[in-house]
Amino acid sequence: MVRLFRSSPRWWPCAAVIVAALLLGWPPAQHPLQTIKTFPDSATYLSWGFGRPPTTFLFYALVGSGRAAVIVQTIASVTSWTVFGWLALGWPGASVAALLSAALPVSLWNYTVLSESIGLTIGAAWCAATLALGQSWSRRRFVVWTVLALLFTGVRAENFFLIPPLWLALLCGHRARWRALIVSGAGVAGLFIAFSIVADMANRNWQIRLTNVMLTRIHPNPQLRTQFEALGLPRGDELNAWHGHMLAAYDPAFVAATPLFQQWLDNESRPTYLRWLATAEPHRQLWEWGDHALTRVDPGFDYYTAAVRFPKLAFAALPLWDALRIPLGWWCALPLLPVLAGLLLRRIGFAQVFPLAYGLAVYALLFVVYHADSGELDRHLVLVGALYRLASIVVLGGIWDALRPGAAPGGRSAFG
Repeated sequence: MVRLFRSSPRWWPCAAVIVAALLLGWPPAQHPLQTIKTFPDSATYLSWGFGRPPTTFLFYALVGSGRAAVIVQTIASVTSWTVFGWLALGWPGASVAALLSAALPVSLWNYTVLSESIGLTIGAAWCAATLALGQSWSRRRFVVWTVLALLFTGVRAENFFLIPPLWLALLCGHRARWRALIVSGAGVAGLFIAFSIVADMANRNWQIRLTNVMLTRIHPNPQLRTQFEALGLPRGDELNAWHGHMLAAYDPAFVAATPLFQQWLDNESRPTYLRWLATAEPHRQLWEWGDHALTRVDPGFDYYTAAVRFPKLAFAALPLWDALRIPLGWWCALPLLPVLAGLLLRRIGFAQVFPLAYGLAVYALLFVVYHADSGELDRHLVLVGALYRLASIVVLGGIWDALRPGAAPGGRSAFG
């Protein structure tokens, strides 16, 4: 037994945190007739052919859509987030990350047949794999990183935008491995293109999402309406009666009443919207609204939490979830602190670069999710909220790596 503890002492605290979090937050049994909660769009994840990326379908095809899925999602979520926190800041990071994974905004999705739990879990696992690969290259770590990147992109197409900044950080840290990283990155980009452009257009998802954005955000705002009319949006009043309507694209009455808009939607909407996204205005909007993405909004989750039994830890961890909310402006500056610490101590390594790339990546994901659709933002931004809340751990980890006794000067230990 003594030999066993000596052989793997580094990971025992992390494993202990995972076990403790699972014991305190083990999912209680649900109603016998509904062991896991389903929704109208759950069926699109359980069957192939709805234009969804493949990861969620493959998960439920493997584990089923009953009590087993709840247990697997819970174990995988707690483990992924705890390991990410552990790699970032040892046992303090592991403890905070485990509590975040057990808090209601993250754990409630473990009880549902949707893509949120899988996206949260694989997102945390991929960030952990990025941190591990950046600090020490090995073939096994690279394979794990690549597989997780593919699976993460295969949950929701928007997830892809978290990847490029951290991929660039890896490329800078492992320049000798550029061929492997480029091939892997090209594969992930190819999967993104297949499901964000080809499948999205075939299933009219783009038109559905942009209709939501136009009716709830763009057209009701006189300033934004003027900007889009200058870019080619048809002038007139045919959209006025539909302001604020979500999912109007499914309504035949709306389609029949807006012929000019439908023509623009099919032929010109995508390039027009992308040109607008390349301006400064979308960032200004996001900065005005961005802090809302980091705030827990309980009423928005009533629809998902109804008739679901949660462990006490799901509610006990909420104060920590709220306390770790960082204003958007602060977070954009915090990732610079590990870099400054590394420069002062001449210890610039991947642990100091990672927080900066992480901040850019999370902001990119926030930008894309916010502007891709105006519907169910509280649900779709859960991953962003969780990643932002772990940002303080990532930043502290980068600072500690530069300050810790025995760290190699010049950042050599981090870049291998």
